[in-house]
Amino acid sequence: MTATEKLSGVIFVMIGPGGAGKNAIMKAIISAFPAIKQLATATTRPMRADEKQGREHLFVSEQAFRTMISNNELLEHQEVTPGKFYGIPRRTVAEALAAGAARIADIEVLGAIELAAAYPLNVVQVFVTAPGRDIAEQLALLEARMRGRADEATDIERRLERARTLELPYRARCDYTVVNDDLARAIESTSAIISRELAERRFQVARL
Repeated sequence: MTATEKLSGVIFVMIGPGGAGKNAIMKAIISAFPAIKQLATATTRPMRADEKQGREHLFVSEQAFRTMISNNELLEHQEVTPGKFYGIPRRTVAEALAAGAARIADIEVLGAIELAAAYPLNVVQVFVTAPGRDIAEQLALLEARMRGRADEATDIERRLERARTLELPYRARCDYTVVNDDLARAIESTSAIISRELAERRFQVARL
């Protein structure tokens, strides 16, 4: 029996390009399944008005983040956008899985790769994407969504390039795919996936 086989918890990882709707779906899942909490990752970006320290993220300074790197406290880390670092604390993951908890997280592809490699039996990867017959159509819709929410032009170009080269190709490596052509349907599809996974893992997690 491997170390991961002894762990009873599960982490649902929402993966996909910017504009796909991962965060909106994740928030709906947290509301629908009270026992599923967000996995708090570390970040150097400022805390938003609707966030709470230790709930969505561990908000730290860049110096503190670099200390975490030096102390090998992060399972994975990266500078997603200039000056904004994100990382997955080893202790947060290990404690949740050892306690038999259910967690959900919106994690970048590189982080998802490391997390799934470290805990292959405890990580369920759900890829969220925009509709489209091919990558070009998906990118066009993603761009329209980003511009519709007034993202900065330079950030849009960076996100689209990341989607094309890194995120959209990763779809084939995920356990499930949710096409977000309608948010309500996408939430329902994701809820069905989570309910099935929890049942198979014998989780007693009530849904509202």
